[in-house]
Amino acid sequence: MIIFVLICTAILLAVVEMLSRRNDVRELLTEFSIDSTLTEPDERVLLRFSVQNNSRWPVLFAALTLQLDPGIQVCEEESWLSRHAQRDQADTRIRYHFCLPPGKKYSGRLRISCAHRGQYRIGRYYLLRSDYMGLDPLIRNGDMGLCLVCTAKRCRIPKPETLGGVMGEVPVRRFILDDPCMLKGYREYTGREPMKQISWMMTAKAGQLMVRQNDFIIDRNVSILLNMEEGAPKEELERCLELLRSVCEELEAQRVPYALFTNGDVFSLDEGLGRNHVLYIQRRIGLSRLISYFGFTMLVDQYLFRPREYSSCIVIAPRLNKCLRETLPRLQRCTGREPMLLCGGEAEP
Repeated sequence: MIIFVLICTAILLAVVEMLSRRNDVRELLTEFSIDSTLTEPDERVLLRFSVQNNSRWPVLFAALTLQLDPGIQVCEEESWLSRHAQRDQADTRIRYHFCLPPGKKYSGRLRISCAHRGQYRIGRYYLLRSDYMGLDPLIRNGDMGLCLVCTAKRCRIPKPETLGGVMGEVPVRRFILDDPCMLKGYREYTGREPMKQISWMMTAKAGQLMVRQNDFIIDRNVSILLNMEEGAPKEELERCLELLRSVCEELEAQRVPYALFTNGDVFSLDEGLGRNHVLYIQRRIGLSRLISYFGFTMLVDQYLFRPREYSSCIVIAPRLNKCLRETLPRLQRCTGREPMLLCGGEAEP
């Protein structure tokens, strides 16, 4: 009787072993995604992954290993990391074990972050499918195909000066008809206003002639000049990128349109405002390799060649050196107002 039980058990194990080998690792489909491709230092990003069994046979044992880039940090509890993570000087590996019935999916998520500015590839994955007895394991590996851009961190800056010029000095060159967005209010007709200023709707409501009162006094717009000076210390250039991000976010908070002019690989951008505008600049900050293409004097020449009338200037530079001291007065004479200077390091003697 015992021999019969042993023979039946051996046959059953052999059948299970043969069935478990029929599932190819190519029948396991993997998917990876992140909830944002743009982040900032120490901001948590959610990495989602899933493994789906598309075969007709169950996978009795599978293991998914995520090999993360050295610049990627895992933001999970230490108790969880002690069970799933393996760290060394090169990278971090996260390992999951599971079994999959036919047509089922195993899903998980991992909180990650970046410590420094730059572009990071999330890493690679290794998927192992083993048979029941563990005699014929199959492994598939590949790149997750995900990239994360980490922009510069915020820093404290003085409030930018955004006062432009007097729009009433050049009303004909700016527009022929009044801009309805510049309407300040209504007041009584004095006889000195042109007839086109009369608002007949407000006249009917008030019972007397009322004219539109427009605000032709202040035009707020800013031009940012970023000097990525060649040969400057890396720490000062990184500080300049932090200043650039902080200035852009401050102008966004004030709803002030701004343009970017630079001699580096952040690249120039026409005047704009809004989420897409600032996100484009933040992405370029994260992708920057601190490369300078020409000097600051040529940058000012290009800016003055296509001047923006009545625009305030904010100059961001690694340090106040001789070239900057000679160029800033020229910039002030041409624009008619003193530029605001932000430096990433100390001034040169």
